[in-house]
Amino acid sequence: MRTICFLSDFGLADDFVGTCKGVMLKISPGVQILDLTHQVPSFAVEAGAEILQHATRYMPEDSVYLAVVDPGVGTERREVALETSSGASMVGPDNGLLIPAAEALGGASSVVELTNEEYRIHPVSNTFHGRDVFSPVAAYLAVGVGLRELGSEIPLDSLARLDVEEDEASGGEIAARVIDIDRFGNARLSIREYGSGFEYGDELKLDIGDGGMGIRYVATFGAAGAGELILVPDSHWRLSVSINKGSAAKALSLSVGTKVSLKR
Repeated sequence: MRTICFLSDFGLADDFVGTCKGVMLKISPGVQILDLTHQVPSFAVEAGAEILQHATRYMPEDSVYLAVVDPGVGTERREVALETSSGASMVGPDNGLLIPAAEALGGASSVVELTNEEYRIHPVSNTFHGRDVFSPVAAYLAVGVGLRELGSEIPLDSLARLDVEEDEASGGEIAARVIDIDRFGNARLSIREYGSGFEYGDELKLDIGDGGMGIRYVATFGAAGAGELILVPDSHWRLSVSINKGSAAKALSLSVGTKVSLKR
């Protein structure tokens, strides 16, 4: 039986995650469900896609990835399942959420639209396809149901893709944006460490539209004093605006989409 790796923006305050897991366990008793995270920011498809992509290198090769960040639930967006060249499978909405992870696993080799009514919970809710469509399909894949039993095959190039902008340094200056804020208040930016051109120890100027302030680029939080404003690479190798033992998002009123300028 294959492991199911489950990601969503459901949070943990409601019964959404528990209900989805109950559906999967009822179909495939004993299946191992790994909760990657359910704290993806609400409706943040891009953030969820990056988390899922990053996780693929640490999961069992034949995992079934169940990913639900679905602001278009109940609309004409498709429900899909796909196989990757590595042997992993993915289930979720056709909104770009699955594609970066699939590419990290060698690319999608085949994809179906989930049109077979036998592999759903009925009646299907207009607003909770995570429970009624995606969870049953993930469970059936985990116990060996073939992809083509789940629906109609569709062209790979018809899948929706995210238009993700990766920023790079130009002339020693970076113009980026905040793409995510973690629970510690670190503001993750749309630029990776290798694209910055900065070196550890550099004294930089951070401008969020208020004239600018000093910030130091360091390798890790322990290289800074408590309360110091720093630029640090996170575990996904993205640059993050942070405050050691504090919340940069709160202190600087940062939110997803905030424009950020960094220069020496």
